[in-house]
Amino acid sequence: MQQHVHSIAITCGLLGIKHVVISPGSRSAPLVLAFAQHKTFVIHTAIDERSAAYMAMGMAQQKQRPVVLICTSGTAAANYYPAVAEAFYQKIPLLVLTADRPEELLDQQDGQMINQKNLFGHHVRAFYQLNCYAHGIENHRETTVMVAEAIGKTTFPAKGPVHINVPLKEPLYPNSLSTKELLKLEKSILKWLNQHVYKPVDGISDYDFAQLEEAWIKASKKIILIGQGPMHEKWITRLLKLKEQGDVVIIADVVSNKHALANVHHVDKSISAANAETLEELAPDLLISFGGPVLSKSLKNWLKQQNPIWHFRIQQEPEIVNTYGNVTQVLKAGVDETLQQIASITWNHKPDTSFVSNWKKVTENIAVKINAFTNKPIWSELHVTQQLLNYIPDGANLQLANSSVVRYVSWLDKLNDSWIINSNRGTSGIDGCTSTALGAAKVNLRPTVLLTGDLAFLYDKNAFWLNKIPQNLRVVVINNGGGGIFTLIDGPTKHKQFAHLFTTPHQQLVKSVAVDNGLDYYFCDSYGKLNKVLAQFFEPTNGSAILELKFDMKTNAKIFEAFKKIKL
Repeated sequence: MQQHVHSIAITCGLLGIKHVVISPGSRSAPLVLAFAQHKTFVIHTAIDERSAAYMAMGMAQQKQRPVVLICTSGTAAANYYPAVAEAFYQKIPLLVLTADRPEELLDQQDGQMINQKNLFGHHVRAFYQLNCYAHGIENHRETTVMVAEAIGKTTFPAKGPVHINVPLKEPLYPNSLSTKELLKLEKSILKWLNQHVYKPVDGISDYDFAQLEEAWIKASKKIILIGQGPMHEKWITRLLKLKEQGDVVIIADVVSNKHALANVHHVDKSISAANAETLEELAPDLLISFGGPVLSKSLKNWLKQQNPIWHFRIQQEPEIVNTYGNVTQVLKAGVDETLQQIASITWNHKPDTSFVSNWKKVTENIAVKINAFTNKPIWSELHVTQQLLNYIPDGANLQLANSSVVRYVSWLDKLNDSWIINSNRGTSGIDGCTSTALGAAKVNLRPTVLLTGDLAFLYDKNAFWLNKIPQNLRVVVINNGGGGIFTLIDGPTKHKQFAHLFTTPHQQLVKSVAVDNGLDYYFCDSYGKLNKVLAQFFEPTNGSAILELKFDMKTNAKIFEAFKKIKL
């Protein structure tokens, strides 16, 4: 076995990596054994590589620190691709280690081998190819340098996945290094890391701040728009100070984890329900945006029609984000540092609160109408989601699957400020939502609740193919018989004769997934039984469980059509 694999493991451990997700295989055995020999790691196993990668992403999503992924050679690595792409666009740090056969065997009919160089293309922050050393002539320093640089690139200048391809020669299962040899190697690596690893400075430049300060003072209609992102406690005091000034509208996306810091809510429905005159009053002359994508299509389309005098985009990643086509200046800086400097701007003036008042009047008006509509005891997905949100415990980690579910929660905007909310909105696929939630549940002590649709749930049922399912997991499946989202959005509804090509009717049983994997199962199909079932399902002393809520797709579409017609 090439002993440089121990340099990989030691470097990961010394640089703070704790969690490692592996899928069984032979070619990856040296890597797995190296990480297993170092007791600093928590090692998780998942047979399905696609699920394993999403599970690792869920862990890193919670911790905001790199998680290691290890798989064998061949198509195993290709199964990582969906999660790697999601992690790239959601800016989640992953260190992907793919075992490989020696390069000279490629295209020689050697079996279980594909071209793994740059396998993930532009969907990783960096790619590295380790040398394939012969046993006894490994270069530990070269390996350490490469791995340390790779780990650094998972977090700076922007977080994301990094891929290291590790070709390995046989034999794959010889004796491991002795404790004495490992300690000597660790001491050598630690000495190098202390001399070479540093934290980059990421503050805003004096020139950029001067431009931002001038705009901030001159603007009377300011909006701060916060996209998808993790909880950042350092931001709280900065945003609270800006919120208290009373002259800036703060909009937080449903998965921004800044809901408590926003001063207007129900923005998604407000924009779609407002007339042209009202929307003109809500338009900004200064827009400051940061974070990931925004879920609301209404908000995105409206912002694309705006032409603010200033639009500052705060970001550190190299790819310029100009979603709405009106960015006037990109600030290559950390959000926390930039917000701190904005909050420090002072000048002799009385804050003009009229712009914020206009926004609050509109959004509070629509909130009353939404509640009047959804608080009725009607068995529809939207009404039940409204009631369901009342039962999710304080301090929960709420995972929202894609398709209808995340949109319902955004439209309702009924969020508990103590929740941490995540959703795979980087690429917005349904393929790994359950695996991501399982990964999250494995590394946090909070109740972890996944709201998902039937297709997303069934598509990712291999997520439960684990030795141990975390007991803090609750999964709520909104089952409308297959692809009900396509009866709600405008495009497919115009082509009802082709509905069978958009929706996906099926006879799969949610209960079977629960029974096969040893999870408690609950079911409800009427509003009269809902409160009793929800109380039992969320009983904190119970273990991991699945709740199936059964709906009729056509009935639900009619009720939702009435919701869409609500206007200011």
